[in-house]
Amino acid sequence: MKKIITLLLLFYSINSFSQIAEKQEDNTIYNTAGLDVKPEFPGGLDKLKSLINESYLKSEFASERKGKVYAMFVIEKDGSLSDVKILRGVDTAKANVLIQILKSLPKWNPGKQNKQIVRVLYAVQLVIGR
Repeated sequence: MKKIITLLLLFYSINSFSQIAEKQEDNTIYNTAGLDVKPEFPGGLDKLKSLINESYLKSEFASERKGKVYAMFVIEKDGSLSDVKILRGVDTAKANVLIQILKSLPKWNPGKQNKQIVRVLYAVQLVIGR
């Protein structure tokens, strides 16, 4: 009887573990060049830039003169932004304001590669201020 129970437990455990096929999630970050479908902001790039500038003009730095800012971020599979960085063009305080503005914007339409939604690294030049 012990042998039968042992064999049944062994068979059950082998059968259970052999059926599990974990699907690895693809967290690769793609570049926009070479994508089948590039990510897109709802309303286009001009709408994105105008929303950022409008929000920036409501901040404490509104009175400062115009300047170019370079931002880089990852557009996630759900359209949200992560790993937002301001590369150059402003000091730390202004960069933090711009990061918060970028994170508060509506979600993007994500990029696609081989009919799969993927994470995409995106860079943009912004003109902010008056």
